[in-house]
Amino acid sequence: MSIGPLWEWFSVEVKYVLFFAMAILLIVCIVKRAWILLAVSIIGLAFIAIFVINPETILTLAEWMSNKLNIGG
Repeated sequence: MSIGPLWEWFSVEVKYVLFFAMAILLIVCIVKRAWILLAVSIIGLAFIAIFVINPETILTLAEWMSNKLNIGG
């Protein structure tokens, strides 16, 4: 038994929750005119969304950071 289908279902659900939370947070920030919180929310949720939508980005980021810090040789 593989966990592939379970992971696919989970990632789709997390995407929906993330986009729903982003929409609600953006609406609240716009209504309250909290422009700094709006900008920080967009940046933070976009950073999280990158890893949810494309998990391979974590490996690419780790390899890049390892090369820059000269870890492992």
